[in-house]
Amino acid sequence: MRYADFVNKALRAVYSSLMAAGWIWLGMSPLGPPLLVIARRLDEPPQGHPERLCPHVPLTSTELELQQQLVAMTEERE
Repeated sequence: MRYADFVNKALRAVYSSLMAAGWIWLGMSPLGPPLLVIARRLDEPPQGHPERLCPHVPLTSTELELQQQLVAMTEERE
């Protein structure tokens, strides 16, 4: 009887592992349906974010230097 119990437990473990691998392979979760992910363009922070864009506020000297460095780096790549 011990041998049969061991085989039964081993087969259940293998079965559940293969089921989980199958769900992952299909891109689904074994815990439930996948959540809908709404893709949005990441051009600015979301509304109410503390780092929101303020086009009416001029850049500081440090921010201007950083902007110039970024522009120079993008021009080098092109």
